[in-house]
Amino acid sequence: MLRFISMMVLVALATAKTCKYDSSGFQSHWRYANNSIMLQFMNTDIKNNQWTGIGFGDDKNNLVGVFFMVSNNQVAVRTGATTEHGPPVFSQNGTNSAQIATQSLLYFPEDETMSAIVQIPIQFNGRNLQSCQKWRWIKSGKIENGQLTRNSKSPKDKKVCPMECN
Repeated sequence: MLRFISMMVLVALATAKTCKYDSSGFQSHWRYANNSIMLQFMNTDIKNNQWTGIGFGDDKNNLVGVFFMVSNNQVAVRTGATTEHGPPVFSQNGTNSAQIATQSLLYFPEDETMSAIVQIPIQFNGRNLQSCQKWRWIKSGKIENGQLTRNSKSPKDKKVCPMECN
């Protein structure tokens, strides 16, 4: 029986589609499984003392998201809300949100590359990520005296349907 269950888990993982986005300094892969999205997020053009992230939602003035701060060559992750250009307003869950599970946070200063793997629940900050909606890759904003500034470039967006890998 245990062998059968193990085989079923392996088949389920193997059949889950891996979706991707690769454009303008971003490389992302995600997979929907077990009521969550496993997201690999990479920004290949981010400097120390900058922030980046990914926002979810069709309304560019009402995004929820996962944000990554690179400071002292270390990466921290938080969740919150933002607008198209505004700095994020963080959730009240502390430095590392209890809603997401962090698998990996890396920064390579010589390449100005930040990479993270996080697991995001489908019901995330009041938004259902299982439905089709725009995902917005936010390039960067500065961190000055511990405060996040506005991002200067418009986010890159893509309509994403996690169940379909469009």
